[in-house]
Amino acid sequence: MKLLKRTWADVSLDALAHNYQAIRGHIPAGCKFLGVMKADAYGHGAVPLSHALVDLGAEYLAVSNLEEAVQIRRGGIRAPILILGYTPAMYAENMLYLDLTQEVHSLAYAKELNDALSGTNFILNVHLKLDTGMTRIGFTAYGDEAALSEMVAAAKLPHLHVEGAFMHFSVADSRAEEDVAFTRLQYQRFEAALSYLQSAGIELEVRHCCNSGATLLYPEYAMDMVRPGIMTYGLCPSPDTAGILDLEPVLRLYTTVSQIRTFPAGVDVSYGRTYTTKREQRLAVLSIGYADGLLRSLSGKAAFLLHGKLAPVVGRICMDMCMVDVTDIPEAREGDTVAVISPERPCEVLADQLGTISYEVLCGINKRIPRIYLQGGKASEILQYIV
Repeated sequence: MKLLKRTWADVSLDALAHNYQAIRGHIPAGCKFLGVMKADAYGHGAVPLSHALVDLGAEYLAVSNLEEAVQIRRGGIRAPILILGYTPAMYAENMLYLDLTQEVHSLAYAKELNDALSGTNFILNVHLKLDTGMTRIGFTAYGDEAALSEMVAAAKLPHLHVEGAFMHFSVADSRAEEDVAFTRLQYQRFEAALSYLQSAGIELEVRHCCNSGATLLYPEYAMDMVRPGIMTYGLCPSPDTAGILDLEPVLRLYTTVSQIRTFPAGVDVSYGRTYTTKREQRLAVLSIGYADGLLRSLSGKAAFLLHGKLAPVVGRICMDMCMVDVTDIPEAREGDTVAVISPERPCEVLADQLGTISYEVLCGINKRIPRIYLQGGKASEILQYIV
């Protein structure tokens, strides 16, 4: 099937390679790179991006759940994959079959995994997840001696091989004095817990804690491996981390003008009649709506680039379409390409208008939008979720 360019995303593998090399140059030599592939590689397409990062030299990949890991394995990726979230113990043998590494966040969960493999010779590779202040899943790594003892007990279960241990920073992307202090405290807690494990005879091969914010602001915390997420895709996790590295956005989002009409003053536009033309106005209908990931709450806020000029959204965004004012863009024509996300109007602009973060915008790009992978200025692959 020939690609239908109604609305589509360009994904630059050259930008991805640029970002990978920039991160490599920022972290200590010998430190491993874990490519974060969860949420379909932040909306970029997990299988093509996994291939690209592994080809570039990434030693490890990570996903949120078993289903995402299965998708990547089916895509032909043989690199180690860490599941960052919970997987029911009944799937322990599935994880072994697929050669996956599972996080372990409690002794009770560790025992469930171990029991699921009892009576076999199988040993599941795991990483201990420590909570140093994120207050999400993990062994409590501070103020709880019992939790530390439970980590050791989990590591000694016969059907588990504890390859590594990790934690997650909560405010490492902030330069605020209190946040810097808390980030340092989290790291100190992690170091203390690792020392406890070592004193108990638990030797770890991989210790990791740096997300994008910590990779940018605290490269000295890299340990054995870093987990850069959003920065791999060319975006900074916060304003405090901007400008540290020369990163290039990997994804651009485009749509097309399906119709243009001119209306006199006083005409109501779209659902709810929330916008009324103030003069004779030329309105263009775009082939993108909230079912594509352009959230309805952007109505009356967003503006997109058409012929290098901003066309503001007027009226409410519909499920499959939206209207923009092109009165001051006389060269606009039906069939024209409109840039929704571009280097000139990056993802952060939409995120600011929504009062959210760029992560949410990227992850919300719907799967009915095809991804075109570009390398050397040419399309190397097209990913169509719906064919």
